[in-house]
Amino acid sequence: MIVEKNTIEILDRYSDVAPFVDSVNEAADSDKNALGFFPSRVFEDFARKEQLFVAVERHAKGMSYAGHLLFEARHPKGRVRQIFVAPTLRKHGIATRLLQHLKKHLTDHAFISMYARVAEDLTQANKFWEEQGFYVQSIVRGGETRNRTIVVRSHELDTPQLFAPSGLSAADPLGLNSTYGTAAPIFLLDLNVLFDLGPRRRRNEEILDLFRIERAGSCQLALSTEITTELTRTARVGVTDPMLAYARIFPSFPTPSAEEWNALKPELASIVFPERYRANALSSNDVSDLRHLATAIQNGLTGLVTNDSSILNAAARLDDRCGIQVISPGAFKDLNTGETREEVFQTGGNNALSIASITQADEAAVHRLLSRLGIPVTAIVTEWAAIDSNERVCNRHGVWSDGVLVGYLMWPRTIAGVDFNARVAIDETQPGAIHAARLLLGYLIEQATAEGTSQIRLTFPAQQAQIREVASALGFGGMTGQTSLTKIAVGRVVTPSNWADCKDHLFRAARVCLPDTPPVYRDVDQQVRLDRPDGNVGHVSLMTLETLLSPALFCLPGRGAVISPVRHEFAEDLLAHSPQKSLLPHARARLYKERHYLSGVATLRHFKRGNLILFYESAKSKGLGAIVAIARVQHAYLKSQEAMENSDLDPSVLDAAGLEAIGRSKTKTVTVFDNIICLERPVPLATLQRLGCGSPQDLLTTHAIDNAQLQGILQEGFAHGTPRTRTHFA
Repeated sequence: MIVEKNTIEILDRYSDVAPFVDSVNEAADSDKNALGFFPSRVFEDFARKEQLFVAVERHAKGMSYAGHLLFEARHPKGRVRQIFVAPTLRKHGIATRLLQHLKKHLTDHAFISMYARVAEDLTQANKFWEEQGFYVQSIVRGGETRNRTIVVRSHELDTPQLFAPSGLSAADPLGLNSTYGTAAPIFLLDLNVLFDLGPRRRRNEEILDLFRIERAGSCQLALSTEITTELTRTARVGVTDPMLAYARIFPSFPTPSAEEWNALKPELASIVFPERYRANALSSNDVSDLRHLATAIQNGLTGLVTNDSSILNAAARLDDRCGIQVISPGAFKDLNTGETREEVFQTGGNNALSIASITQADEAAVHRLLSRLGIPVTAIVTEWAAIDSNERVCNRHGVWSDGVLVGYLMWPRTIAGVDFNARVAIDETQPGAIHAARLLLGYLIEQATAEGTSQIRLTFPAQQAQIREVASALGFGGMTGQTSLTKIAVGRVVTPSNWADCKDHLFRAARVCLPDTPPVYRDVDQQVRLDRPDGNVGHVSLMTLETLLSPALFCLPGRGAVISPVRHEFAEDLLAHSPQKSLLPHARARLYKERHYLSGVATLRHFKRGNLILFYESAKSKGLGAIVAIARVQHAYLKSQEAMENSDLDPSVLDAAGLEAIGRSKTKTVTVFDNIICLERPVPLATLQRLGCGSPQDLLTTHAIDNAQLQGILQEGFAHGTPRTRTHFA
């Protein structure tokens, strides 16, 4: 018998449990929809086997039933058959205590894992199991009577095992924190690039930037053994070749074997030198260039850095057919987009926040901030780039409040398709710290998705609770105790028509693989199967997947969608859809990932959890008269104007006076929405009428649309039918 706090005891011996078996049976019969049906004798049998735990509440009159856990213990796995807590005692952690007691019991008896079967439609139950660290192992069909989909959830116990654990964890559903893919991408250097290190070479500055970027951790540079062989062959006797000595510093990769080379050469030659290949006129330099490409391909490297125009012109075809990136050193310089103009944000308090690029004049402030957070001086200079005289190498941004640096963000300039390895730090003693974290992380995600799907690895100092809080809401995940988090940012609307393209981009960015065909939509909590970078098969609910990949929306056929109007004077502050940057301070709503849309009472029925909202900016007061953005409903509720609090109004664009402007009703629907993606081309009223989405009068209030209308709007709203996000934050 284990005695717990708050007068709750967990009984596990048959002699203690026996008096409560009837209460267990009665409780199980009270919710057959969730627990299923067991004959009464089953509970007695499990109690005798001591596979029934009962939670009891001790009080002055003795003990009364509080909950129970029924399980099977067949070595090496345990199975939870039922877990139940009396309704009057819920929200007190009793279910968690029962489960923790079972985890300890099974671990003590050398079990390696435990699992539970949960109906997919039981949203709260699935949420509980996920919070308890049970990942989705598989999806199976339920019985024919109810025709349910069953989620099989598993949890690996901390037991010494012959075989290593699978690595699956509810805390890391996409497998981004596995050892796979954590190393920096490796690029092979062409010989002409190496020679440009000479101080009088025209491209010397480009090459120096390339090596600075390597030092910052964005990539690794390597050579082919053919280069050292060639330099050795051409060296003059008795004369030291400094380039040969320098080349030996780099890691080197072997050239392909004769058999491998003969297999690769025809395909590579036909891509890079098609005319000379057909004429059988490849030069020795052509062959050498091809051998460099073959070396990178054969050794599984990320790509090749070269100045050769023929190879660079064939870069797209090489990427498509061979999965290798070919870039020039100049591509690293092209990543410098110049300083970010300072932007100011209202916070709802007395002090506004501003975000701007860090300059040399700010470096002392950055150094002080990082020092206060306990970061060693060497790390401040090298890893955090607090002193960076070359702005082409690192992106550095700060958030200021009343002249005080509240937050700092940096990441080395990256190569297309390569991880964003960012560092962020916040002075949590400042009043605007949580907003500074929102600003910096939102800006980082915006930059990461500017060119497509990206993987972001975020490192921060210890004891940064507010960064963890904000990052978690944005879809970052990581293991307990780590000071780094990871996420994938997709930045687009996913539809059946662009599914294959999105699947390919996601795999290239993070080695996460979606199903070959889009799933049939059942519910926003349905499980989506995916292949993880560590080789495991995972399952994630659609709602969770969108958050992990945010900003991302899976617009699958059958998913509910509505068109909602928003006035021109509120639209830009709420949605940030205008490509023209404002010179005025941004509204406080722009600081929030989850924003609030306030409307009349009658609209509540349209805003079901997981539904899609298409925002129509009305034509009144010089509005666009077009759908400008799409988002996802988190939840919605009714609230009277008198009871409205800052937590209701701050993520919206309204104040008490503004509430009067959106209707006479003293009760409003508050819709919490997120994952905002702005349309590249606003869809005007004429197009909406052609698609059958209603007359101008219909667009004055929220109304539902069907799948054909939704897909038609998305096709019109995004270039080439491949919906992708546009900058909408900061």
